[in-house]
Amino acid sequence: MAVNAISNESKIKVQLNMGLDDKNNPIIRSKTFSRVKADATDEDVYLVATTMMGLQKNDLVGVKRINEVELEEV
Repeated sequence: MAVNAISNESKIKVQLNMGLDDKNNPIIRSKTFSRVKADATDEDVYLVATTMMGLQKNDLVGVKRINEVELEEV
């Protein structure tokens, strides 16, 4: 059976350091942004994420790209 993968939208997930808890462990929070064009380059996605998070008071810990793919039988 052959399967065809069709790229749909992507999402950007950023992780922010919100400080330390009472046991000195880092508190990490995530924020997800939807509706990223599937054909956007990884470099452009990263640049947008780091630029947007530069407006935050908390430090950026990580950037992830989540790609949605629809699978259909050929």
